[in-house]
Amino acid sequence: MTTALLEVANVSRRFGSVRALQDASLTVERNSITALIGPNGSGKTTMFNVITGYLPADSGTIRFDGHDVTRAKPAILYRRGLSRTFQQARVFGHLTVQENLVVAGGFSVAQLFGRRVGRQDRERAAALLVEFRLSHVADLYASELSYGQRKLLEFAAVLMSQPKLVMLDEPTAGVNPVMIETMEQHIRQLHASGITFLIVEHDMNFVMRLCDPVVVLDQGHEIFTGAPDAVQSNPAVLDAYLGA
Repeated sequence: MTTALLEVANVSRRFGSVRALQDASLTVERNSITALIGPNGSGKTTMFNVITGYLPADSGTIRFDGHDVTRAKPAILYRRGLSRTFQQARVFGHLTVQENLVVAGGFSVAQLFGRRVGRQDRERAAALLVEFRLSHVADLYASELSYGQRKLLEFAAVLMSQPKLVMLDEPTAGVNPVMIETMEQHIRQLHASGITFLIVEHDMNFVMRLCDPVVVLDQGHEIFTGAPDAVQSNPAVLDAYLGA
């Protein structure tokens, strides 16, 4: 019986004459913190978008939690337990921090203001505000937050669905060292509670401290999968980065 939560097999995606992904594969084991790294243009973001349904694959298959989800829409994947963040934090600037979390739980703005949101969801939102140390800004509009706070809010929001797999796209990009440490602590704590992670990240120190295994993409396909220590000494990986 497979222990994989996510299986991507021979996925390709072309943009005109550019092959962003070429028969790319990766496996994310349950309860792992898997990193997806590679030089700029290697296909990492395209891979994220194909897995999460924001782009259709031209070929190949994607299985999540034992089900074929190759052409599933983002909303369906979200309800099945797969959630993600983006390189640039996507939050609703015209809603408060607390309202952002409630909406992320699957409620419409009309339901939100019509007070048809259940107590359980409001309590979960309140608990996440405490966990992410955002309670003091709960009533501020998201547009009033610092960039780092918006990244934290987006991270907290994807947890409203109680996901099985969280995909983080550059979680430390553009944030200060204190916020990076905070992100790492949250990932470790959530991983200990049973959540699986797939992380695209350029900060190699962050990756080497936190992730195992590490999957390396180059020119649209995987060239190496292994432990962090092995990645740093693998000739194909070194050539991909030094040649980029």
